[in-house]
Amino acid sequence: MLELPASKILIVDGVEDDPLMRARAERLRTGIPTGEVRHVSDEELCAIVKQERSRPAHNGMRAEFDPIVIFNRYRFDDDDEERRRRTEAYPELDWTDKLKLNGYGGFDWRDSGSAAYRKRTGLVCQPAYALHTIVGCHFRCAYCSLSRIISIMLNVEDYVSRLDKWLERCPNQTLFQNDNYTDNVCFEPEYGAARLLIEYFARKPGKALELYVGKSDRVDCLLDDDHRGHTVCCWSLSAQTQSTAFEWRSAPMAARIEAMRKCQEAGYPVRVRLSPILPVKDWRDENREMIERLFRHVTPDVITMETIRFLNYDRMCELFDLSLLDEAFLEVMKARPDPPEYQGCELPDAYRESVYDFVISQIERVSPQTRFAFCREKRSMWTRFADRLARHGQDPDHYVCNCGPRSAPVTAVG
Repeated sequence: MLELPASKILIVDGVEDDPLMRARAERLRTGIPTGEVRHVSDEELCAIVKQERSRPAHNGMRAEFDPIVIFNRYRFDDDDEERRRRTEAYPELDWTDKLKLNGYGGFDWRDSGSAAYRKRTGLVCQPAYALHTIVGCHFRCAYCSLSRIISIMLNVEDYVSRLDKWLERCPNQTLFQNDNYTDNVCFEPEYGAARLLIEYFARKPGKALELYVGKSDRVDCLLDDDHRGHTVCCWSLSAQTQSTAFEWRSAPMAARIEAMRKCQEAGYPVRVRLSPILPVKDWRDENREMIERLFRHVTPDVITMETIRFLNYDRMCELFDLSLLDEAFLEVMKARPDPPEYQGCELPDAYRESVYDFVISQIERVSPQTRFAFCREKRSMWTRFADRLARHGQDPDHYVCNCGPRSAPVTAVG
């Protein structure tokens, strides 16, 4: 695994009572150097999380800190009464459902894209069930807030054993995204979840796993797994300055593309998210070069894109080195009224459209047969690019993307 220096490792009750969890914890500890390892009760964990909530949410540039790592477990056998008791007694463990600190969830409904979501946000997305066993990331992306607490669920065999029952809830869903809240291969092979999930979905006709490799290049442990075309490897790709300056500690752009090449040669379908697109100085030249390099080495079956979101101009001044950013981008953000019409659309529509037009033009120039789509974008933006999307059979109500519920690759569904 990629080494992960930690301020402390916290072990919740029950982890060391189970041989499989205990062995997994021992393997992971070899890659997580720390000066403090201790067992914690719910009350103690609650107090630590409460303290952590007072720290800055986003990383900022080249953030230097060691995260808290929690060796956690899903509590599948807790009845409703016990869940209510723990939730009421330890509300900090329910601070954000994303972190799963209380041990509940894991096969979760992603509501983004539902009719209610589209009405509330004005954005197009696709709802689906998703898989989660780790929340929290090795990397220090300046715009991200997933680095300070890392919660790792250790009862993975128990988790996988329940998938058959869970998949019965959604017989029409063909693609299942795994851990969008971490770059999960960074914990492999010591963690062992990737192989278990890859092998599980390899045996499921018409079903596929989306393994979020993210901004990592650590894929050698995947290359010999028997995936049978039922696992999609998905990357978040950005150009040189963004990948090295704003996504600190992550694999640079060229290394991510090389990792894609390895996985494609091993038979995995490869997909790419241009997410988020951050307009740095010379962003057009850098993104042109990135797209040309990508298609020299890889043939992704779909590319999705979204611009930077959830940050206004004042927040960017606090987090970013503005000298690295495009001046026109900064000007439009500075002039943008706050709050925006829709959360996630802080970058004005006209400027977003110009970014998308450039990126799509480059994809069309280099690989005109490659499908593309927007990620969490306004319907009006889909309309502006309707003709170009339609060439690939894509429209806001029926489209293939990286993680959509009916976006399994042809290698899995025939």
